[in-house]
Amino acid sequence: MLSLYILTEIVFLIFILIGINKIDNNIILNILKLLPILTNLVFSLSKKIDIKLRMVLIITVIADYIFYFLDNCLIGMYIFVLIQLLIYIYLYKTNYKLLITIGLLDIILIIIFKDKALYINAIFYFLLSLINIIKSYKLSKKESNIKVLTYSLILLLLCDICIGINYLTNNSYLLVSILEWLFYIPSQVVLTIYALRINDSFLYRLLQPIFGLLFDVVYKPTVINKEYIPLEGKCVIAGNHKHALDPILVDYCTSRVVHTLAKKELHDSQFGWFFKAIGTIPVDLHANHNKDALNSAIDYLNEGYLINLSPEGKRNFTKEVLLPFKYGAVVMAKRTNSLIVPYSITGDYKFRSKNLKIVFGKPLDISKLDIEEANQKLYNTIKKLILDNRE
Repeated sequence: MLSLYILTEIVFLIFILIGINKIDNNIILNILKLLPILTNLVFSLSKKIDIKLRMVLIITVIADYIFYFLDNCLIGMYIFVLIQLLIYIYLYKTNYKLLITIGLLDIILIIIFKDKALYINAIFYFLLSLINIIKSYKLSKKESNIKVLTYSLILLLLCDICIGINYLTNNSYLLVSILEWLFYIPSQVVLTIYALRINDSFLYRLLQPIFGLLFDVVYKPTVINKEYIPLEGKCVIAGNHKHALDPILVDYCTSRVVHTLAKKELHDSQFGWFFKAIGTIPVDLHANHNKDALNSAIDYLNEGYLINLSPEGKRNFTKEVLLPFKYGAVVMAKRTNSLIVPYSITGDYKFRSKNLKIVFGKPLDISKLDIEEANQKLYNTIKKLILDNRE
């Protein structure tokens, strides 16, 4: 793991030291070249990305740099072949022997064929790309999240076809060159989105200040006792749920990453990748037991994260103060020996309504209570917070 970070730092230093003398005078072209390189470099620093995919991102940085800044198509293509092999290893869950074997074989072919080696590598790359696209498409029928990877691979192949057209014709057609970048930059962005997957906090941290600013401007909510949210360590945050924006309001109250339990339908929708990327935990609202969601939340707590959920289990559209509580919050708190910080949300989500308020209560220690007692105590605490802060 450490070696990957060292490799990333080396790549970054090489990029700074050598790239200064290789950048074109064309500002727009420089931005196009730098954007995917820097994007991959930044996202490759994420600790939560799968080891193989992180290697893909880092090696892509190297390949892009050699291809676009050093103008060495042969070595650039060779490294792109290695990237496709890494993706193949990731999709087929095989080991690195294949990568080493084919990598060495490819070097031998380069030495033997010399001038024709670029074409051999291009053909090899094209075939590997097709194999990976077909495999990822098949896997996406069972794992919907892999659809995102399929889109990235297709966009990347379309980009490479554009590069091939310009190279084979010894011409740079404007339309083809434009399409090359229109395919390539989104392909790398989509790849990083897929690589982040469900556990990463990078996208969450990126969006957190943006949503915070929007909440300040649009709603200007009143926040009371947010100091009860611990600055570090595990904790369950639990409160009432009347509006779809309630989880974002909780996120607004702390600079820490909060993993929220959200209905499974959001994860299964066409925007499922987004909810996974910001770390929400899918819950089946129609199931009697949500063992997977509970286990995921417990794993996050054991790693020192904050978990936010509504014990009501769903939004309260009734006139009742609270719906009956499910046991998830107290169960995960007891199993991980975590405190529970209760909260109440009152008021309206209307533009500058001035009455939107979230109030946190003192952390509850339920370690010495049984499940029923703990759940009732949590219910009574949150209900009192709501009634005390209604206007």
